[in-house]
Amino acid sequence: MAVQIRISELMDGCCPETVELGSEDKALARRIDASVMAKIGAPAQKPRHTARKTFRTLLLAAALTALLSTAAYAVGGYYMNLRRTDGPESGKWVELAADGTVLSEQKLVYPDAGMVLSFEGPAERSNTPEFRCWYLPSEATFGYTDAEGWATYLSDNGEGRSIPYVIGASSVWAGKHKSVINGEVVLVKEDDWDGWHVTELTSDYTNCSLGWAYDRANFVLLFNAEKGWLIEICGTAELETLEHIARELEIRDSGERPYHEEAMTGLVETIGMIDPGRG
Repeated sequence: MAVQIRISELMDGCCPETVELGSEDKALARRIDASVMAKIGAPAQKPRHTARKTFRTLLLAAALTALLSTAAYAVGGYYMNLRRTDGPESGKWVELAADGTVLSEQKLVYPDAGMVLSFEGPAERSNTPEFRCWYLPSEATFGYTDAEGWATYLSDNGEGRSIPYVIGASSVWAGKHKSVINGEVVLVKEDDWDGWHVTELTSDYTNCSLGWAYDRANFVLLFNAEKGWLIEICGTAELETLEHIARELEIRDSGERPYHEEAMTGLVETIGMIDPGRG
């Protein structure tokens, strides 16, 4: 009867956590060879220092390394970049025709930018995600849900200097597309929740040159690197409250293409904000 062994079982314990290119490591080669032979049930053999056996072992190590690299790319098809800035952030909205002719170009400047968010990955955007809330600290006053409670945008616009929460779901836009978070931004923590990378931020607006309706805002960003989804939860509510909202979200594929995708096909560069605002 043929023996079936998962490639992941062969990899377990074989490869070092870090690899540095250099001279041949015979001890490492013998350890990998012995581990693989033990897993497939082959009888133990005395080490023979032949060029052929060393080459075979190195081929195995190279194959495992290539497999691991491919798996990492497949799982993390999209990448999120957070860049801190303490000065004005500028960008453009550039729209091209099918032949590459510039149809429109507009430059925008954000003088109070504190952090810039951008993404790398496939040019084609994935379907838009949608969410269902199982906890909200207050009733939403703006947005739309279907009969089952699914939505892509909800907010409690509050009153005066209060915008308790804003929840938005989108498929990320890789390339020259960036979003600005204004104010003095502090990274509070990062975590991973079942396939989602969670980034929590807080921002102080008191020294901003532009007038804002609030003195401070908090942010919880949920990013799915495999699907290219971003859930933004921000507002004047406490960070713990926004995190509670995030933990009680149910998220799924809406089956719909990104909003206005056809009309926005020619846009090759954009810039915008993800600060809380009244809808």
